Amino acid sequence: MKPVWLEMTAFGSYKEKTIVDFTKLKHSLYLITGDTGAGKTTIFDGIMMALYGEASGEGDKKFRTFEMMHCDYADRSEDTVVKLTFAHMGKTHTVERTLHFQKSRDTGEYE
Repeated sequence: MKPVWLEMTAFGSYKEKTIVDFTKLKHSLYLITGDTGAGKTTIFDGIMMALYGEASGEGDKKFRTFEMMHCDYADRSEDTVVKLTFAHMGKTHTVERTLHFQKSRDTGEYE
C-alpha cells in the first residue's frame, strides 16, 4: 500500500482542509519532521483513522478516539473529515471517514 494523498479537515491540529500530497515525494523512503506540536503524529493518525477507524497507538490502549481527534479550534458544527487515497496492486482506492456531531434537542448544543 502506497499513500497517494491524505486530506484532513477539522482533524487534530489541522482546522482548515489540509492535503498531504505524497506524489511529490519521489523516493520510497521519506521522513516526516517538524517542531513539537506541528502535526506529525496527526498525519499518521489520519492514515490510521481513514483505514481502520482508530488513531495510532499501543494495541488495546486506545489513547485517542475519533471524537477526540476533532480539532479544538474548529466548531463542533464543522464535520471532522479524513480522506485517504492510496495505491495497492496497481489500483487506486479512496477511503473517507466523517465525524458529525449531533445537536442536543434539549440544549441545542453539539454533543
